[in-house]
Amino acid sequence: MVSSPDPQWSLTLLNGWTLSRDGRRQKVAHRQQRLITALALLGERPRTFLSGLLWPDSSDAQAAVGLRVSIWHINHELPGLLDADGTTEVSVALSEQVLVDVTELERELHAPASELSDSYPRWERLRTAELLPGWYEDWILAEQERFRAVRTAALDSIAAFHLSQGNAEESKAATTVAISLEPFRESSYQLLIQAHLATGDLVSALRTYKSYSAELRQEFGVGPSPSLAKLIRHAVGASGRQNAVGGLPFTQALPSSHNVMTNRRPTA
Repeated sequence: MVSSPDPQWSLTLLNGWTLSRDGRRQKVAHRQQRLITALALLGERPRTFLSGLLWPDSSDAQAAVGLRVSIWHINHELPGLLDADGTTEVSVALSEQVLVDVTELERELHAPASELSDSYPRWERLRTAELLPGWYEDWILAEQERFRAVRTAALDSIAAFHLSQGNAEESKAATTVAISLEPFRESSYQLLIQAHLATGDLVSALRTYKSYSAELRQEFGVGPSPSLAKLIRHAVGASGRQNAVGGLPFTQALPSSHNVMTNRRPTA
């Protein structure tokens, strides 16, 4: 007898939740969706961990029953989705045949920035690739924050590569997306300022610095790091220009060095 091939599962977690088997979308109850999602994002986990994660407000006994019921439904309604070997009385795992879009994207992002930057559609996905929008459980929020940091770091790497290759406009585009994801990330602002300076746009560089400084002080009560202030001061000094920005000459528009506070905010 010829055995049938293993089903090909595809799980989408970016911009919504979808499970497909051999190209056909599957109907999955929300309770089972949560378990499948936890296994996709966290990998194989002990049953006690999963029951506590997914039923935090229930007793241990009730949570254990909830987990068993969810596993039963998945095994009967979606046969082959769970790993026959990894799912035991101790732990639960997804089949290795399950392709998870967020996992695939993160794997791509481990490639060198030079490879990422060659494909605009690939890094453009980072702008819109939201992990499970509308899901608000604490463990999901933590994963959303982690994935946002991954996206932002990748965009910074792409921007830095473009800048090193003399592609300042591409660098500006990448840093603009990064800043939209992490509004107070100094490394992204530094790359944006450097991109402005690379094109000789000192006015935009200074305006970007002033805007970031004002937002940072309003939100956290601190200023940019001394290294970022030094970057813009050096650029202004090297230019020898005194053009007005916001009604002030460059030298007066910049803060005094003793007023620049160290970088104490939670940025990467």
